[in-house]
Amino acid sequence: MRNRITLILTLSLLLSSCEFTINTNNSKNVDLGKMPKVESKTFENLYVADEKICESKELPITRFAIEYPNGYDVETPNDKENHIVMKKTIENIVVEELSIGNSTITLKNKNLTLTLIENVADNLKKQFPEMEILTVGKKEFNGEMNYLFEGKVDYSDFIEQGYNGVYKIMFVIPLPKENEELNAVMISMIANEQSEIKTFADFTNKGMIGKVYKTFRYIE
Repeated sequence: MRNRITLILTLSLLLSSCEFTINTNNSKNVDLGKMPKVESKTFENLYVADEKICESKELPITRFAIEYPNGYDVETPNDKENHIVMKKTIENIVVEELSIGNSTITLKNKNLTLTLIENVADNLKKQFPEMEILTVGKKEFNGEMNYLFEGKVDYSDFIEQGYNGVYKIMFVIPLPKENEELNAVMISMIANEQSEIKTFADFTNKGMIGKVYKTFRYIE
């Protein structure tokens, strides 16, 4: 039975969700074994996704954990698109945002990852024709080679939605290391001029995003 790879663009600014699909034989009905106990290592807050969470949110089955400190706006929506959205705001304007969405990319069909990243770039370009696309492909990020998208776009027309200025945008699909049945997630990150993040490399070690991204891990 053929299923779709469904990748939901998690950037909450977008007024309508963008869905990217590719046909695949990947099955969501898998047994990942006993869920181990997961504890915080760095920050006081911990979000853990497991089979039960994914089923309740109607998302592809995966397991991961991410930590975050107090002081940020955090949502765990039941929108069938996102696991968690974190925002750093200054005077009601989003300075940084990290969102974890979903996909049905696994180690078995990882050859399709680039196509999904290309779909992200194409769809964003259609919605924001003046967006500057800088990278679409495989690149080192946080010490690992990942498929990712990098771009810049002016969101000055979206002040009512809480966004203002030129934002660096990155979408990255970190793959699991060992478990071939685990669905990968897509992580989106944005930062404007008020952020400590001045380059795309800064997403790994500066600002709110730099702090929390390093705590992300799949539970394999």
